[in-house]
Amino acid sequence: MSNDPILSAAADEVDAIVRPRYEDWYASTVLDHRGGVMTVYRKPGSDLDKAVRSRVSGVKLVFEDAAMSEKTMLALTQEILADTEYWRERDIVITGGGPLSDGSGVGITTQAGRATEATRLSQHYDSPVVVERGTAVGGPAEEFTPSAQSPQ
Repeated sequence: MSNDPILSAAADEVDAIVRPRYEDWYASTVLDHRGGVMTVYRKPGSDLDKAVRSRVSGVKLVFEDAAMSEKTMLALTQEILADTEYWRERDIVITGGGPLSDGSGVGITTQAGRATEATRLSQHYDSPVVVERGTAVGGPAEEFTPSAQSPQ
């Protein structure tokens, strides 16, 4: 199924509203193109809902509570990823991570993906950490320079 351009444009509008003013509350926007629904996850306690509703129309908007803002989740992810050597020495091989779209915490991929790893990470950082098994994804490659030869 293709993306709904109206829903995508509404998501861009939400981004323009929340990034400069609501970074301490905003967690994420999730689009359901099939159902035509945009869900905005945010921490309670601001007028974010009102600001979004006043500027976004033509789509079904749903607001859901989040435990953490995207800003907080990104900072936690960076802290955990910076500690990969520390965790490797303690038999947790971290291969990646990022914010959870529902704002409930961070997701960390490890080689083993064990529940005990999630418990240890959550306790160490005093924050919700979900662990799943996964390997690292390659970063950007070197710039491609085509040869001067024409294809044969």
